[in-house]
Formats: sequence, C-alpha cells, structure tokens
Amino acid sequence: MNFSYRSKPGRKKTRKNDDICLICGGRAIGVNFGVQTCSPCKAFFRRNAVKLGTIEFQCRGDGDCPVTSESRRQCNCCRLAKCIRLGMNIKSIRTDDQRLERLRLIETNRQKRAENNQIMIRPPNLLNYSSSSLSSYDQTLLSNIFGAYDRTCVMLRFNEELQKPKDYVISLEKVMNSFAHMYMALIEYYKFIPEFSNLSVNIKKTLVKNNLNQLFRINNAVVIKATGITDDVSATIFVRLFPPDLFSELCKCMIALFSFIYDPILLKLILIVLMFSTHLNIRYDVYQCENENITERIFAIQNIYVELLWRYILYRCSNFQQAVKLFSTFITQLVYSQYVNTKLNEYVAKISPNQTDQLEPIMKAMWLDEKDK
Repeated sequence: MNFSYRSKPGRKKTRKNDDICLICGGRAIGVNFGVQTCSPCKAFFRRNAVKLGTIEFQCRGDGDCPVTSESRRQCNCCRLAKCIRLGMNIKSIRTDDQRLERLRLIETNRQKRAENNQIMIRPPNLLNYSSSSLSSYDQTLLSNIFGAYDRTCVMLRFNEELQKPKDYVISLEKVMNSFAHMYMALIEYYKFIPEFSNLSVNIKKTLVKNNLNQLFRINNAVVIKATGITDDVSATIFVRLFPPDLFSELCKCMIALFSFIYDPILLKLILIVLMFSTHLNIRYDVYQCENENITERIFAIQNIYVELLWRYILYRCSNFQQAVKLFSTFITQLVYSQYVNTKLNEYVAKISPNQTDQLEPIMKAMWLDEKDK
C-alpha cells in the first residue's frame, strides 16, 4: 500500500523583515529543515539533498566556493555542503505523499476551527460537499484500500464444515474457531492503514477488542457472497446452532447487508471508518485504554475516512438525495445490528467452561471477559 503515516516536522517561525538566509545571505522566509533560509535555498535543499548517494556532486574549484544570493547557482556542490554544514536536516524533507497529507491535515484543521462555534455533530464540511467527482489523491487512496483488502481478505472462505447441509450437527466452539482465521485476516487488513498501524499497542488492542466483532459480521456479507450462499442464508448449519429467534435476527442483519456488497469499495471503506470508533462492542461498560486519553485523536482519524466515504458515496450515486438515502440506510442497518449483537453476546456468554477452554486465543480475546478466561 502506497500511503503511510507521516510525522510533522517542526513549524516555521514567524518571518521578520531583517531575517537573512544563513546559506546565501538573501531574505529569509523562516526556519526550513532546521536552518533559517530563503525560499530558493529551501527549494534547492529539498531537490538536491535527496540525491545524495545516487549522484556525485563535484566542485569545479577548490571546494570552497562562495555561496551568496548572487553566486548560489554557480556551484551546487559547495552550496549543498554549506546547507549540511550549517545543520539542514535531510530527514525533515517531506516526500510528495507527505506534502499531500500535510495539506490535507491543514485543510481538516482549518475546517475544524471554522466550525468550533457551531452546534453540530458531524465531520467537518460533510454535508456541504457537493462534488460528484473524486480527486486523484482520493482515487489513489481508494485504490490502496481496495488493494490492502485484496491482499489480506479476498481469499477468505467459510470452511468446508460450515457449508455442509443444515441438518449437520456442529458445536458452537467449533463454529467460532472456524472464524478465527477471518478475525486474523481483518486485523492484517487494518495493519495496512497507517493511522491504525502507528497507534500504540494498547490503543490498537482496545480498538480491536471494542469493534472487531461488529466489523466481522459486516465483513461476513462479503465472504458469504464469495461463498455463493446469498440466495438462502437459512440453508446453512447455523439454523441448528442458534435459537430460532436469534437465528432469524442474524439472517435479517446479513440479508440487509447484501445490497451493499456489490460495490467494490463501499464496505471495505466502511470497515475502516468503523474501526476508529470507541465503542461498537456493547459488552464493555467503560471505554478504557490504560490512561491514554486518545478519544479526540481517534475521532479525528475517523473524520478523515468519513469524509472520504461521503465523497465516494456522492461519486457513486446519481444525485445528492440518493447519496443521503444510501448513507442513512446503512446507518439504520448498523444500529439494528447493534441490537442483535446484544442477543448474540448473551447467547455466547452461556457457553460452558469446557467449551471455553477449546476456543482459539483470538476467539477467547474477542468473546470472553477477562475474568472468564
């Protein structure tokens, strides 16, 4: 995947009229790559410092050419040497991807500041965005998301046991263990998302524990389609596994998602949006992350992907009204799924200690409280 998290280099200081560039003596615009420089020397260092080791800079003189605002173009070797000698930091140079991400972050922060005094609960500028096109950056990001899912989850299938006739008898713990590889594949998918992979281990564990069960059920719609049993979900062994009322509710949830699976990107992007939620799993009474106050940071990340999701929905729908209807329909289905999740958790909580001992580690972590392990 060609996008990654970028740290923010130091900010430029405010320019003063009497500031001079320490490289050439011209008028400085601020501190760039750790040294007070003018715009031409800033651009020169960005272009040439990254070439060190790939091309050889040679001085035509004695290696000590004067570097002034008038002569700075005459010897790249001595000019670059002076930049490095005075402390300009190569590691501070942003790549094209980093600069695009920084511009995106600046725009997001600008929108947040503009809306701080408004009473609304929505990502910045979400409903005001009326364009039906995606930028090249959006298209690249969506392509990367699709590629990440393709590499980690596209080959997921229900195990052969789960495709046997509905009169086949199978235990709950065996079914749960058959899903373990799907849980692990989803976690691998999220590792491709830079904002997720760069969080601390404790925060990642909390997000996974709080959200992955719900996301697993959403992803199951994609897997079931690939398995080819979307025409009759009830004709599976699950009909004998769960009580009739719970099985009926689970089927309704799954069938409601089928209308979304024919889009190649939608659910894959929604899986990212929902991972950056603080509490999809209603089993836990308190959201905790070992004293790490990261809720605001998590929501800021989620806002970025919510806006991307909204732009994609606008792009895919023929008009604004259809986009709103699609978005609202999915949210309604998600809320209903949360309700069914309550019943499913209550049912799984009743499994015996003997069954619990047979669960795979990932299933124990996702379905059992700490005290039950």
